[in-house]
Amino acid sequence: MTTKEFIQSLFRDYEETGRLKDFMEELQSNLDDRIASLVKKGMPENEAFAKTTAELGDITALADEMSLKRRQEVYRDVYMGIRRYMKAPRVIAYVFSGAVLAFGIISAALAYFATRGEYAPSWAAGSEELVSLFGVLMPFTTLGVAGLVLLGLTQETAAMYPMKKKRALWYTLAAVLITFTLTMMPLGYFATTENIPQLGAIGLLVPFGLPGASLLAFLILTEKSRLKPWMRDRVTENLKKEYEQMISGPAAARFALFSGAIWTAAAGCFLLFGFLAGFRYSWTAFIFAVALQLAVQGAFHRPLRR
Repeated sequence: MTTKEFIQSLFRDYEETGRLKDFMEELQSNLDDRIASLVKKGMPENEAFAKTTAELGDITALADEMSLKRRQEVYRDVYMGIRRYMKAPRVIAYVFSGAVLAFGIISAALAYFATRGEYAPSWAAGSEELVSLFGVLMPFTTLGVAGLVLLGLTQETAAMYPMKKKRALWYTLAAVLITFTLTMMPLGYFATTENIPQLGAIGLLVPFGLPGASLLAFLILTEKSRLKPWMRDRVTENLKKEYEQMISGPAAARFALFSGAIWTAAAGCFLLFGFLAGFRYSWTAFIFAVALQLAVQGAFHRPLRR
């Protein structure tokens, strides 16, 4: 094996870029110089190659003469830099969408406090301030969320390919319908003059909320992976290690004991508070159980190191 083949084997799982290629050539040059130095001192070439590659070791643990810092800089620039994917028009669009959302929140707060202020008209009492708040919030929130969703889904990152624009537009439509429903429901509730204000709020679910949620569910269930090959391999490897960690050894036994204790305690609290305070509220014990279960699971799933 030549030094070039050896270097290529170290970086076979990485996406080749100009910067990474330059670093590979630099590393190969250092190896060749080291081998030539050992051969000049009388060491056979095959032994010099074995000694040099053994000194190099894992590419993730380069020694000082191979410049570990340089390797980390290359890795960060190649794989973790998102700036190179964002051109000026996209940055402007992100800033504009965020500004629209922030402007809507600020304007809604101003409308709310202006309506209930000291010099507000006599009719501005009760729910009028909430009508003003959600009335101002609705258009700006919907527009801002639509822009951020569309930009975010069509944004290429170090780990993911961008979504196709047509599919991203469907996601944006679902986000618009859901956001519009969530802001219009309280507006319909507080603005109605009927005896049953809930009808105005719930009625919005049929033409806007239900189609938006259905469209979003369909898109999520039919979504294909957009992970880049290197990231997909890393996720698969980490999931495999995590699964092996959870099903083997004492960790699995401790996790099972903690889980059993959590749900046994939740069932006991449900029955106890149900008989003492009523079953109308005792079911909340299971919400705390789920939260505690997730916390325990997070504690057992520690970050995996390569």
